[in-house]
Amino acid sequence: MTDPRIIPPGEVLPPMDLGERPARRNGRTTTDAEPNPKRKPRPGLVRRRFALLNAFVDCELARLGPADVAVWLVLYRHGQRDGTATAAVSDLARRTRYCNAAVRLALRRLRGWGLIERVKRGTLAGGPSIYRLLMPSGGAS
Repeated sequence: MTDPRIIPPGEVLPPMDLGERPARRNGRTTTDAEPNPKRKPRPGLVRRRFALLNAFVDCELARLGPADVAVWLVLYRHGQRDGTATAAVSDLARRTRYCNAAVRLALRRLRGWGLIERVKRGTLAGGPSIYRLLMPSGGAS
């Protein structure tokens, strides 16, 4: 048991020497000349997303059924920067654990109440549908 990698019981680990290896980010070595890849925060975008969620909870949640709420929340979760969400009915059904018919009915209700609009109808050859989440009428725009 003279292996230097094995520490005897009761002893403290030695400090890590970070000078041996260059820092890594996403599997690549970094240099000082490399720009920071983080995006600048966009507070307007975050504010609008939370305003949409708050308006939905405050104005619409009480009158919707559980399937409607579940489908809207999954669409909200998959929302892109431009306010659209790409989702197939089968994917929504899998994520919400409702059947396809219940999800289609929920989507129809949400469109009827003006909470979403279908930007593109999905097809087998063209891919899933694209929906846009709309601000509820009682919420701030």
